[in-house]
Amino acid sequence: MEKDQGETLVCRVAPRDIDLFNKLLEGYDNLALVTTLDSSLGRIALRFAAAARKDLLAVLHCLPMPVAIETA
Repeated sequence: MEKDQGETLVCRVAPRDIDLFNKLLEGYDNLALVTTLDSSLGRIALRFAAAARKDLLAVLHCLPMPVAIETA
């Protein structure tokens, strides 16, 4: 069986919303691991299983704060 390597998505939220964003994502048990990349810019990384991409994007679009997804 091949192990899922996972994916990373880089997003931005208002710096004041980082803590709330993290707590909301924690409520979706094991959906994604949130890491702050630059707190002054509100830049965060989400690490998740490839199979969870659709669910994660759906959650991001329903959060009570704007979430900008960075593209490569």
